[in-house]
Amino acid sequence: MLRFWRVLPLVLPAAAAAQPSGSAGATRPKLEVLQSLPESQLFPLMNLIATSLGVRCDHCHVQATPDYSRTPSNAGGWVWDRDDKQSKRRAREMMKMVVDLNTSRFGGDAKVTCFTCHRGTTQPTRLPPLPPPAPGSARTPYPPPLPPADRVLAAYIAAVGGGGATDRGTGMIVRGWDERPEGRYGKFEITVAGSDRYRITLTMPEATTNQGLDGDVAWVATNDRVQRLSSPADVARMRRIAMRYRPVKEQPADLRIVGIERVDDHDAYVLQAKIDSITTQRSYFDAVTGLLRREITTTETLLLPLEEQVDYDDYRDVGGVQLPFRVRISDGAPYSTTTRTILEIRRNVVVDDALFRPPTTAR
Repeated sequence: MLRFWRVLPLVLPAAAAAQPSGSAGATRPKLEVLQSLPESQLFPLMNLIATSLGVRCDHCHVQATPDYSRTPSNAGGWVWDRDDKQSKRRAREMMKMVVDLNTSRFGGDAKVTCFTCHRGTTQPTRLPPLPPPAPGSARTPYPPPLPPADRVLAAYIAAVGGGGATDRGTGMIVRGWDERPEGRYGKFEITVAGSDRYRITLTMPEATTNQGLDGDVAWVATNDRVQRLSSPADVARMRRIAMRYRPVKEQPADLRIVGIERVDDHDAYVLQAKIDSITTQRSYFDAVTGLLRREITTTETLLLPLEEQVDYDDYRDVGGVQLPFRVRISDGAPYSTTTRTILEIRRNVVVDDALFRPPTTAR
């Protein structure tokens, strides 16, 4: 879960090595560049760096005791703090260069990232490919006229079929299959009630995980461990997750239209807004049907932004409301892309409030 970060000196001397609780440097003393990064952002950031260079974790890190009976992305055995590989030492130098460049030239904003130069390869490309484009093909297109944001939102609500309000004391139950890379499958059941109550039970071969939101309380329970997520950022992120399965996804108040882009061969109006000081949301609404096709949430960090993308597809009528029966969730880690195929949606189902509360023990 994502938390607010602040920039500390790039490389801290030993006397200043103590880091705030919750920072990656507090428990990982060998970190040099990312000490002030929240621990919760460290692995998502590493995954995004690997994707930017087109490599896996073993390009830089030592995997001393992997368990080959498990899937390749879950084999474990990593010794993250070892500096055996020259590629890791080189990557650290490149991180320092990127942070220094953004600090000195862009006021600390992560305008330049690993992907800016690498574009999915370990060797940055210096020159455009030859032959060059045909003469005149690089002209800047004339910007198309754009409707105001409120008109796009009105078309969206009309396309869905209204707010999809449920009776008091009832909710919506969503069931289906969860598919992930390397042939991993599971099943899920999601219950949503109102704007602030949500629960998912995800059953995978390796474990059953429950996540929930009950007002201002978010929680995760896996096997015999229950964790309350107390920070405002954690709760806000769980609210955004719950919003994916409501008929109408509420949008930030200051949305503005920023352009038209293609999403799965559809023209989509792009609306953008700031959720907080480091988080931006972009929503893509089909220019013809009005339905929501994609959401991208971007969170700024010390080195490069973290992105989470949700794609909505296969809309069907459920009691007069259009709902997506396929939801794909992706971020910077190739092994974590999730495609949820919905098999059943039931609306106005009586639900017990206790369902949304954190259990005393995981189950």
